[in-house]
Amino acid sequence: MRSNSWNVLSGNGNPATILASDFPATGRTVAGFGDLVARLGTTADAWETAPPPTGSEAAMSGADYLARWLPDTTGGPVRTVLGFCVGSVFAAGLAAEIARHQDEPPRLVLFDPERPDADLLHRHYHELVGGLAPLLSAPEIDEARQAGKRARHEHDGMRPLAAALCGLFREYGEPAFRRTGLDAERGAEVVATFASFLGYLVAAADLDPRPQWAGATALSSATPHSGLNPLPPEERAGLVAREISFDLPHTELLRDDEVARTVAQLLA
Repeated sequence: MRSNSWNVLSGNGNPATILASDFPATGRTVAGFGDLVARLGTTADAWETAPPPTGSEAAMSGADYLARWLPDTTGGPVRTVLGFCVGSVFAAGLAAEIARHQDEPPRLVLFDPERPDADLLHRHYHELVGGLAPLLSAPEIDEARQAGKRARHEHDGMRPLAAALCGLFREYGEPAFRRTGLDAERGAEVVATFASFLGYLVAAADLDPRPQWAGATALSSATPHSGLNPLPPEERAGLVAREISFDLPHTELLRDDEVARTVAQLLA
């Protein structure tokens, strides 16, 4: 295992039988695969994708991400690939490539699978700005959000839009961080993490996961704008082989015991 490409969630670091695709980050409040795997009670070796070094993601394509993560599977077959949100796009790419090198393709299990677009980039910026509400005045928050809306209308391409939104978050976020006494280095780290996340979303847009999603099982939350939920019924029905829905918010999907029991049954 390349230690800077994967995080070990369970097992002893042997060749993984379970791979999980997500964007883990320090301070994240959305449940992650660490929460899910802890509830599975599995002794299998499970790895989770690690983001590339901060600053390198701006020029990376979807294929570059896959090349970074593709593991050495010679020690044993990968049985399952999991994907969360946009990580489900990369999970499809990993599953397709792994299937070329072993006798049986891995099963693919997705959680609120979503393909990124420019509106998603803007939504994440909008939500992040909202998180600055305790640090900025209401007029400042409104100004930051209006600037984000203008950027969304001015940039058709996802990569230029990501660069513009990162610049805006730096412009409005760093003064907010200073008001809390956060030093400049830590403030820059927060901005860099956002830039890395947007780079991850932009790269995922290079990939078409639909051929692999067609054979996958999707576990869906009840959050209206997440995963398959915003799609028209006819498109949603044909996108995956099976969908299992839960009355849970997107943020808690990987932290729920019922979801863990369902996943354990799928893995068995």
